Amino acid sequence: MKRGLFAAAAVAVLLMTGCSSSVTEETVTLTPGASGTFSNGDSTVVVEPLTAESPSAEADNGEAAFLAEVRENLRPDNVIPNATDEQLLQAGYRACELLANRQNGEEISVIDGEQTDQSGYYRDSAQIVTAAAMTIC
Repeated sequence: MKRGLFAAAAVAVLLMTGCSSSVTEETVTLTPGASGTFSNGDSTVVVEPLTAESPSAEADNGEAAFLAEVRENLRPDNVIPNATDEQLLQAGYRACELLANRQNGEEISVIDGEQTDQSGYYRDSAQIVTAAAMTIC
């Protein structure tokens, strides 16, 4: 990113100096993320601020992929047979928060009242956590 800003600034400076038989190179140092008009005394560079893009349809595709993954991999006798898509998405985003806080995915339960199996795992939450990690986190 820094190299790109430096290169853009250098090109802008060269373009503004015009054509001549001898090429001089001037450097304007910019702080990453800076915007506005910058000058080193002889040359001026205008840097436009970064503008966030609108969320793409890809975000919705991630949620659709998450829901498909969870529905496909939940056990037939799961503890949340009537869970809505919205409830599953909320659980998935909660799983992402816990994973971001470095909680071990095998220890995460995103279902109220879920009990561990004989191995000590939350079997249904594990499906939600795994699907979330692959699609929406």
